[in-house]
Amino acid sequence: MITVDKPIVDLDTILQYIPQRPPIVLISRIYKCDETSVVTGFDITSEHILTQHGKLTESGIIENMAQTAASMAGFEAAVNKSQPRVGFIANIKNLVINFLPEVGHEILTEVKTKTQVMNVSIIEANSYCNNQLVASCEMKIFLQENA
Repeated sequence: MITVDKPIVDLDTILQYIPQRPPIVLISRIYKCDETSVVTGFDITSEHILTQHGKLTESGIIENMAQTAASMAGFEAAVNKSQPRVGFIANIKNLVINFLPEVGHEILTEVKTKTQVMNVSIIEANSYCNNQLVASCEMKIFLQENA
């Protein structure tokens, strides 16, 4: 079983688990990670390119969910001493965005793997801010084979 013993807050460590690089990174912390779920936190700042008018954009919320899913795969690959596979969103289903969280707040995102078949993962994602559901969806993610 892989698991995070304490929150990962170091950006260089987080960058080992996700393919994105600044200025597009939308994870500030990894709170929990195991084989089937991950919880991340992101501090919303006015300087981030996916904030507008003092709020995280819809694109930012969706990208945060995707990066959270990527961090789970990347963390598992690191534990297994293998290269993380790059993932591509193949489908987003039942997306509901209840509100756009404001700058100065943290968005917590939980991703759970529902199904994994060969190179396709289906995940369920829920994001929260101040204990309120920001957004939820199901994503189908295609994982590219390593060369």
